[in-house]
Amino acid sequence: MYRLFFLLILCPFLYSQDLGKILWGEKPLTSPINFDYILTESKNINYKNLSGSFYINSYPKGIGYDVIRDEKTFKNRKNEDLFLKFPDFKLDLSIQGQDVIVHNKKIIETDDKFWDLSFSDGIAWSKEDHVYVSAPFTLIQKHANCSHNGVLLFVLNSSNEISQSIFQISSETCAYFQFNYVAIFDSFFETNDNDNEFITNTQNKKSIDDLYEKYPSIFRGSFADSDAFNANEVTAYGFFDGEEHFIGPCLTRSGNYPFCDNLLLPAYSLTKTISGSLGIAAYQKKYGSIVDIKINDLVSACSKNKWNDVTIENLSDMATGQYKSLIHYGDEDSLASVNFIFNKLSHEEKVDFSCNNYPKKKKSGTTFVYHTSDTYLIGTSLNNLLSDKKENDFFDDLLVPIFNHHNFSEKIKYIRRTNDIRNQPYTGWGMFLQRDDLIKLNSLFQSPERIKYFSKEFLDEGLQRTEDQGLLAIKQSDIFYNNGFWAARFDKNIFGCKEDLMIPFMSGFGGITVVFLPNSMMYYYFSDNFTFSWYSAVYAAHNIKPLC
Repeated sequence: MYRLFFLLILCPFLYSQDLGKILWGEKPLTSPINFDYILTESKNINYKNLSGSFYINSYPKGIGYDVIRDEKTFKNRKNEDLFLKFPDFKLDLSIQGQDVIVHNKKIIETDDKFWDLSFSDGIAWSKEDHVYVSAPFTLIQKHANCSHNGVLLFVLNSSNEISQSIFQISSETCAYFQFNYVAIFDSFFETNDNDNEFITNTQNKKSIDDLYEKYPSIFRGSFADSDAFNANEVTAYGFFDGEEHFIGPCLTRSGNYPFCDNLLLPAYSLTKTISGSLGIAAYQKKYGSIVDIKINDLVSACSKNKWNDVTIENLSDMATGQYKSLIHYGDEDSLASVNFIFNKLSHEEKVDFSCNNYPKKKKSGTTFVYHTSDTYLIGTSLNNLLSDKKENDFFDDLLVPIFNHHNFSEKIKYIRRTNDIRNQPYTGWGMFLQRDDLIKLNSLFQSPERIKYFSKEFLDEGLQRTEDQGLLAIKQSDIFYNNGFWAARFDKNIFGCKEDLMIPFMSGFGGITVVFLPNSMMYYYFSDNFTFSWYSAVYAAHNIKPLC
């Protein structure tokens, strides 16, 4: 294996003959690829159709990496250990003209010590009787959400012989570990007769510039293109005006990401809402109200007296009355909590922490304190409640059928779980999605059809459609928390409303926000430099359609 020197200043592009020679082993790879080159070359139309299985020798022939940020969240390892070997995989795909259809779009749990994988649909183009194939992939931290987005590239000649392949990472959604990576591998492609038609699961989108042109009254820089963000910290952002989906560019350290539509987005704490809150709402729709059930009647590890007055409702409001610090995120940012999230991998360890780590200080239902462990207990309670039902797992048996019915992506149907026979969903983190999933989720929340699947009362409380606003969570920002949803209160005079306006939203670690706006509108961004700034998008939405 040779070590590549990772250039800090990327070349503007590689000429096609240079890239071809590199892939066929005639020249060494000495720098990363600028992704804009792929977007340019993909205009060369491919007319060849074939299917096959793609895999690599997982030990790279050459590799270069540059660690940009490392908060030491990976324990007991050296950085070079992370990249010594690529996770094993075998990927079935079909090349249909310009489209590269990946058959297995699920999150792939690998045998690798450090990484799991995800692949999505890509593109193909033709050059000198060769077919160039490129697709998005993501290295995902084991047992976590940290996602490092990359591009793979290889060539097939007229005899369907494969070149070497290049795997390159130049962006991520991860606040504590960031790196550039490029490697070249011996590769294999076995053709097959799989003639099945695979339809991509994407919707038509327009650019954020199209949004500004459609609505000249809104200010440019109203979204994650504002001065509040550094461009290199934003993975993806978009706005849905109730009719059309507008997306911002997906910038990387190597040009524009060629697969902006198919970018894998880690949910982090969005999982608390999508998994925990919707899990409760789906259970209640099918089996009746459970919000008043005491936790010590459901979870044997929570047997101490401090749990006598704590209900599922209290867990969904993060108001157990048990805490060590009232400083916002004081408990959550502690070493003990970080250890619970990253290093306690069995259900026994996680439930023991969740039940026993925090002392009782106040009556339940009165004080909000942010604890991911509270949401872990929601998932535990739901699965325990299902022990005498025909379903076994609240996520797979109650939520995934809803995702299937509404044609959500394969990514959102996965959740991180404990590494034991219990296989308990983390519930408070560990989901992934694609941007179309957010639009479909918003549409489901806005549709009367939601009451077919979810408890109307529980979901409406979270979405601020009742008088119950929840508990004040961040006083200085006038932000509330109710049934796993956040909400920001806007003074009625700002928009000329009769009453103060409550805007529900979901929030994720590192700088992730999904805002559910009136008039079926939605705004979202995924970033990783702890920037939480979205009120300008609310003002822009009001200029599009009055919010009240």
